Amino acid sequence: MVKVASIKKIIKDLKPSQKKTMKKHARHHSLKHMRSMARSIKKGATFSSAHTKAMRSVGKWLDLQLLNQ
Repeated sequence: MVKVASIKKIIKDLKPSQKKTMKKHARHHSLKHMRSMARSIKKGATFSSAHTKAMRSVGKWLDLQLLNQ
């Protein structure tokens, strides 16, 4: 959903392999999600844990949990 060009500044401090993965991942998620993930990865989180954290804080997971209550 996000164009790869729009996350270039967000991912500039990541390792080359992380940049490649984030570029692929950006096609499926919002800019807010990508910012959250990049912030977590820069602090030392793994890709999977950063993704889970981003999904819970800004993603669809939160909406699904609210619907199930």
